[in-house]
Amino acid sequence: MTTFTMVHTSDLHLGSLFSSTPEVADQMRMEQLDTLKRILDICTENKADALLVAGDFFDCMRVDGDYLDEVKRLISHYTVRIFITPGEHDPFTPDSCYNTEWPPNVHIFRGKMEKVEIPEKNTCVWGAGFTGSKCEQSLLKDFRPVCSRINVLVLYGDLVEGMNADSVYNPISVEELAQCGADYVALGRSHSFEYYEQNELLYCYSGMPAPLGFDDRGEKGVLCGYAAKGFARMTFNPLVTRAYCREKIDVSGCVDTAQFANRIISVLRGRYGEKYSCHLFDIYLIGTPAPGVVPVLSELRSLLDASSLFYARITDVTSPTVNFELLMNDGSLKGAFVRKLFDKKQGDSANTEKYMRALLYGLSAFEGNVNIDEDY
Repeated sequence: MTTFTMVHTSDLHLGSLFSSTPEVADQMRMEQLDTLKRILDICTENKADALLVAGDFFDCMRVDGDYLDEVKRLISHYTVRIFITPGEHDPFTPDSCYNTEWPPNVHIFRGKMEKVEIPEKNTCVWGAGFTGSKCEQSLLKDFRPVCSRINVLVLYGDLVEGMNADSVYNPISVEELAQCGADYVALGRSHSFEYYEQNELLYCYSGMPAPLGFDDRGEKGVLCGYAAKGFARMTFNPLVTRAYCREKIDVSGCVDTAQFANRIISVLRGRYGEKYSCHLFDIYLIGTPAPGVVPVLSELRSLLDASSLFYARITDVTSPTVNFELLMNDGSLKGAFVRKLFDKKQGDSANTEKYMRALLYGLSAFEGNVNIDEDY
């Protein structure tokens, strides 16, 4: 039985700005090249006939020249066939990075549906690419499988129910897809792994191989497997990468910056093990610190950096231990300040936390402490 072995990936977004973590963006962009190398190594380990890249290989259509050269140089060290379909973020246009010279083992689907025949594997690899940031008509409509061969299809788009479903990103009808005659369909656009099997057709979103920000949760990886005439088998292969994690950490009772830092590190180590320090964290401080204590976030970040934590973004939403009722009855300027802020807070319930923070900082200023974190 002839089989066509594959590794399926999508949504690498090479060259991303990493806007949610700009302080480490340059390093994260270089680590994307490590992710690409790992995927190519997986192709070698699995003796894959092809690497299928189902869209958004790059984060935009025009890529920094030096970075693009690094990508091409890396690819040129491997012999595996690579099929790339441009997506919403990296469409094929006259001035896109795809309209340049690529290593000979790379095939880019530059618009309407086309096929590449691989006779020695009795296989046709099909694909169609975006030529703009939107694609309102389904690119599947021109797919015509070769009945005597294994047919593998690479597409970027949205799976939709019904023929008239609303999507401007290549709406792919589930009903039409199930009857299309392909043996495997490699899909891209969803950042999460999705597996579907219908009418002897296997079609999957590989999800992204590595996260880009704090909204990209869950395990990331690639799909490995094979297609034969009439069926396909693919398995999710997780990749070990830095994770983006959101955490609420209770800092009740902490009396100084060192205690805040120790509490954070202790909690993260307990939840993520000894490799906690390699991840990126969006941390919300909750609870009630010692009376009169306000976390000084700039100092806290310095201590966490010194502890070798790769990245932490910190938001202070702790609750102060202040007797506001007593202060509201105070006849001094301090009492007037508290009464004014409480009046504003009652009239704007959506911003209660910010008014409470303003109250605490204001009271600290009355005590001569004006060291307010600029990032709040």
